[in-house]
Amino acid sequence: MSSPRRYAVSFLALSLALTVALTAGCGNDPSPRASGAVRATTPTSTAVPTTSGPTTSAPTTSASTAATKGSATTARRTTSTPVRKATTRHTPSSTSTPVRAPKPVTALGPVPRAGAEPSVRFPRNEPAVGSGANASVGAIPDAAWAKMIGYSWTAGCPVGRSQLRWVRVNFWGFDGKRSRGSIVVNASIADEAAAAFARLYELQFRIRQMKPMDSSWGRNPKGPGADDYAAMEADNTSAFNCRYVGGEEASKVYSKHAYGTAIDVNDFENPYVADDGTVYPDRYFLTRRGPAPGVFSSSGSAAVRAFTSQGLRWGGLWSNPDYQHFDR
Repeated sequence: MSSPRRYAVSFLALSLALTVALTAGCGNDPSPRASGAVRATTPTSTAVPTTSGPTTSAPTTSASTAATKGSATTARRTTSTPVRKATTRHTPSSTSTPVRAPKPVTALGPVPRAGAEPSVRFPRNEPAVGSGANASVGAIPDAAWAKMIGYSWTAGCPVGRSQLRWVRVNFWGFDGKRSRGSIVVNASIADEAAAAFARLYELQFRIRQMKPMDSSWGRNPKGPGADDYAAMEADNTSAFNCRYVGGEEASKVYSKHAYGTAIDVNDFENPYVADDGTVYPDRYFLTRRGPAPGVFSSSGSAAVRAFTSQGLRWGGLWSNPDYQHFDR
């Protein structure tokens, strides 16, 4: 064999041996570089063992989510639902009559004639002002004070104008009409007097007239002050009058009226008995002390208590009774 031929056989054998070696080392997989493809990487997974029973899907909720749902469920179970109360609708009856407030009384019947009466049965009184008793307390008006000077007030009296008050109040007259009256009292009992007369109004207690003691009554023939005897005969209700004790002027002892701390109401129906037994102004009602219009019948009567509840005492309990009199 020639040398070139031997070289060719040797090269062929070497190529065959190299091919066999490469095939044994790499297997049948084509080289990635040769094919140009990129091999995907598959993550390693853990196999889940299976059982012979039915397959159950594992829950995907996390522990914190489960706890939150549990709390919400508990809250829903413990929260009470408010219960609505049944509402009853009242259907007004077609036959019901609405209740109306009673109308205020504006007049009463006149008081029947009694066995004895003052000279003027129904004196002309000032008409009432406002509703109810409408009591007021204030300073004495100049015009009223001018009529008092020299009559119910004179120099030397124990009190002056500044210590007195002007009380105005509505009252029920013997004629059945609502009237308005005025009295002058000491400032220390002014509010009490106003309250007492307001109570008499509520009781529909009758008052003949209520006018201050002044020049209209004239001068007292038995001493200082306006004429109290004329006022008693006229059945006038009054208070301040700078005079001596009635029927006892010789003693020259000032009455409580001279201080404005005494009030006389309905003199004719509530007479006064002096120390000598004389009855002023009339004896008719002295023994007729039962309940009657304008009469203070007993210490327990509502009319008397209108004054005594204000801290005033009643002269009807004295040994020589003075049924018309209240003082402090």
